[in-house]
Amino acid sequence: MRVGLYLSLVFAFLVGCVCVFTACNRQVLVAGHVSDSQHRPLGHATVDLNGVKKETDDNGCFYFGEVPGSSEMNLRVAKVGHRQYQDSKALGTYNIVVTLVQEDSDQQSSAVWQRSIAGEMSKYKNCSE
Repeated sequence: MRVGLYLSLVFAFLVGCVCVFTACNRQVLVAGHVSDSQHRPLGHATVDLNGVKKETDDNGCFYFGEVPGSSEMNLRVAKVGHRQYQDSKALGTYNIVVTLVQEDSDQQSSAVWQRSIAGEMSKYKNCSE
């Protein structure tokens, strides 16, 4: 009886440690828009999420469905002639509105991250897929 209990505890400990010592791939959904400081959509901007790259469509729209992640999401958005935006957040489902400023601007590019429900993200599925 004790051996069974000990084996169960050891197994539970090892399973719990797997995500601590190695990447546990959890799926994330991320969508959004990229625009310039005048709120004009920026098409053909490069959006990199955890190493997966997409390009925005003509409306500045992007969508990442079920991208693997470990403990956080690393997002980088770039377009020639603009300052890139880069940030990391906890894993989740987000709608992100990114504003890229001109390279010669005194300001920094920025973004607003809004947590979303996965069902709300379906409207973005046609963006850069």
